[in-house]
Amino acid sequence: MRWLGHAAFSLVSPNGVRIVTDPFDSSVPYPPITIECDVVTVSHEHFDHNGVAGLKGSPRILRAVVGKEVASTLETIGDVRFRTVASSHDDTGGSQRGPNGIFVMEMPGMTVVHLGDLGHALDEKTVSSIGKCDVLLVPVGGHYTIDGKTAAQVVRSLKPKVAIAMHFKTSYIKDWPITGPEDFEAEWKFVKRLPPGEFEVDLSPNKLSAETEVWIPAI
Repeated sequence: MRWLGHAAFSLVSPNGVRIVTDPFDSSVPYPPITIECDVVTVSHEHFDHNGVAGLKGSPRILRAVVGKEVASTLETIGDVRFRTVASSHDDTGGSQRGPNGIFVMEMPGMTVVHLGDLGHALDEKTVSSIGKCDVLLVPVGGHYTIDGKTAAQVVRSLKPKVAIAMHFKTSYIKDWPITGPEDFEAEWKFVKRLPPGEFEVDLSPNKLSAETEVWIPAI
């Protein structure tokens, strides 16, 4: 897996399906996404999450939001089953920023959940709809999404084995009105800071602690 910046990650399934989540367009000042992929997930139609035009190859594009609703995306590509769970981009039912799709990616040995631009804590129904969550990709920067404290609540409600922060202020987007990951980090006793580049998520019992591990990536 690799964090590409903002809410974009690249990951590869055990059978080699190459996935990119929420790619940003060229107006976002992170390094451009130049990798080839087979599948792209788009949680909602904002420029910093739906920049599919610059991607290489001819990937299958899975859009969570159709019109003003989160679509019931359910598709299997290779060894990955993709489905969406409806949520909102704000804490007023989407009245400010619209709907947001949570992507659940089920693959052999691991379920990865990408929260997109989630704007609220999760109720019991949504937690149940998401179901098993091994690896959680969670926004923590606030303003457009949940902030660090609410993100910690979401992590505790889903109980993943690994929670990986995204959508926070960095040197690339230092002028954006979001915060760094510090408030999220403060909610945990131990946080693992990842070096730039690719990283492996090994869910073997002897590789992880009994409690949720919290990771902060870098690019």
